[in-house]
Amino acid sequence: MPRTASTCLALAALALAALSGCGTSHMPARGAGFQMDREAEIDDEDIRKAFEARPQMPTSSMRLAYYTLDPEVAPDLEKLFTALPGVTSVYRIPSLLVTGERRLSEENGNRYGYGPPREVSLKKLRLLSARANADVLVIVDHGYQNLGVNPLIATTSLLLPVLFVPYIDTVVKGYVEAFVVDVRNGYLYGHVSDEDQRGEPYATIYAKKAQEYAKEQWFDLRSSLQKQLVTLVENERARKPEPSPPGATLPLAAPPAAPPGAAPAP
Repeated sequence: MPRTASTCLALAALALAALSGCGTSHMPARGAGFQMDREAEIDDEDIRKAFEARPQMPTSSMRLAYYTLDPEVAPDLEKLFTALPGVTSVYRIPSLLVTGERRLSEENGNRYGYGPPREVSLKKLRLLSARANADVLVIVDHGYQNLGVNPLIATTSLLLPVLFVPYIDTVVKGYVEAFVVDVRNGYLYGHVSDEDQRGEPYATIYAKKAQEYAKEQWFDLRSSLQKQLVTLVENERARKPEPSPPGATLPLAAPPAAPPGAAPAP
């Protein structure tokens, strides 16, 4: 094969590889729709209980359960939650129990299911957390979007422009947010979130890739999430108990123990 032909084939392969790497949006769990509570399940009794709910975060030995809509960041979240003040155990609620999604389908990269979205409700997550004997539930969502190309893609009909025209968009727009909820009564301790944008709107195939920006972005978003959660937990643990509202049902107190040798009450 002539040298010129082999060189052209190599350049064509390089250009094809660059084109195939465009578009790195990462929006996990598209087959599941999260709802704080299903509308059909909400009634006046739920609203009354929401008003009467009071914070009761333990001041020590707090057991935490979490569910993430992005399974890829679960290992990082595990370390983050373990380092929170007072947390003694961390339990990840698996998608299998929530949506029926198996672990293999989480890790094979195919997140575009053809079936209807599977609903994820707060009540179900609280129930699963209670079964794990957890005190606090944290729900985390993370994702990012990258367009991959810009309008200059129209000028790359020939091989040489593909190699030198800055037609690639490496801007990555990402976010992370978390809800911290009391398992026992559904009290919302807080909703924390952060956003980040980085990258270049016009870059060549030799520039830094969008995936690299996304990794750096997640590192910063994770750090921000940890700082916000630490502040939230510390503030809640320092909070003084609030009085129960008028008319609220108080827990029944146990009767005083009889002194040793005393006859039992009739």
